[in-house]
Amino acid sequence: MIKRSIIFIWVIAVFSFHGCIKQTYNMNMLSKQVVLSPTLAISAVKGDISFSDIVKASDTVTFDQNKLVILVFKRDSVIDLKLSDFSKGTLIHKTAIIEPGNFDLNIQDALSHISGNFLILNPSFKFNYSNSFPDSVKINLNVTGTGKTSNVKLNLKPFTLAIPNIPVQQEITSSYIIDKTNSNLPQLISLPPEMIAYSGTAIMTSSAKSSQNGNNILGPNHLIGSLEIEIPLDLQINDLQFTDTVDNFIKNNGNGKDNPVKPDDFQLLRINISAKNGFPLGASLKMSLFNSSTNSVLNTVDASSILGPAPVDANGKSNGVTETSASIEFTKEFFSSVNKADKIIFRFTLNSTGNGLQEVKIYSDYRINFNASLVVNPVINLN
Repeated sequence: MIKRSIIFIWVIAVFSFHGCIKQTYNMNMLSKQVVLSPTLAISAVKGDISFSDIVKASDTVTFDQNKLVILVFKRDSVIDLKLSDFSKGTLIHKTAIIEPGNFDLNIQDALSHISGNFLILNPSFKFNYSNSFPDSVKINLNVTGTGKTSNVKLNLKPFTLAIPNIPVQQEITSSYIIDKTNSNLPQLISLPPEMIAYSGTAIMTSSAKSSQNGNNILGPNHLIGSLEIEIPLDLQINDLQFTDTVDNFIKNNGNGKDNPVKPDDFQLLRINISAKNGFPLGASLKMSLFNSSTNSVLNTVDASSILGPAPVDANGKSNGVTETSASIEFTKEFFSSVNKADKIIFRFTLNSTGNGLQEVKIYSDYRINFNASLVVNPVINLN
């Protein structure tokens, strides 16, 4: 995505520049020894986009009735127990082992590029189950999230399941909510975890009445449970950085005719960006030319505060827009270093409103209105 964006910028710059030259100058009237270096302003891109334009609702991304964005991950058959599984213990108390398993969120590659701090404020685990045991069943669920450098235990206390009203009701379907009120779930989710592992036990306690009446043989005696992770984008972000290194796709590899942009062609190329940001997230960008042979950064374009975060109300919802004007400037020194670099390093930095000290919520109807224009100072050598 980054590469496509930069290529787009270069294409706009080159073709718009050639178009302006043809319209502005009569080349036949100029001396062949003249060198021109005009400054040209070129309108490039305008846009107005919302979160729902970028990310569509799916099984993983949902929007609630208020348009709050929620990430959802599900795992079926976390628990699948029959009466025969309760084989350990006494006649009154019997224990079954919950088969260990894990959630792989498939975000390892993304996490390898991320640094900084963020906190997910209100995540939840929903343990959905169908239970046909007539006796009390208590679940002791052990959950651990493992991040890049550390892990966090859920620290959930054992909880008791609802039981059916035998013989009128053979099975009951219900759920148990795990959140910040009864566990360390916000800290676990905010690692963020590459893997969430679970295991545990189920303890059945037979009542004297059920033992006398043999109620345990009246129903199917089956317990099936699933886990559903819900992560509302209700958060705080402080200097969250995403860094990626790509091959230098603007380097001239010797095919001068195939490369429309040459370092000597420009004294300056600047992208002016103005935006009205309705998201409570601010962004900045650095782009560095890197030589991997010498392990050195040759030149860096620093576009701090491309977007300023929108203000929020007491509930963390954006209640206005922040207008920002910024410039991304590519100087002659930058262009002179292009062919000496084999890599380009991009570093995006995000901060939520209040530099991560305020609660912010992301809604699907948040919008950004932006306008980008190019200012080029080309060198035209008429030899």
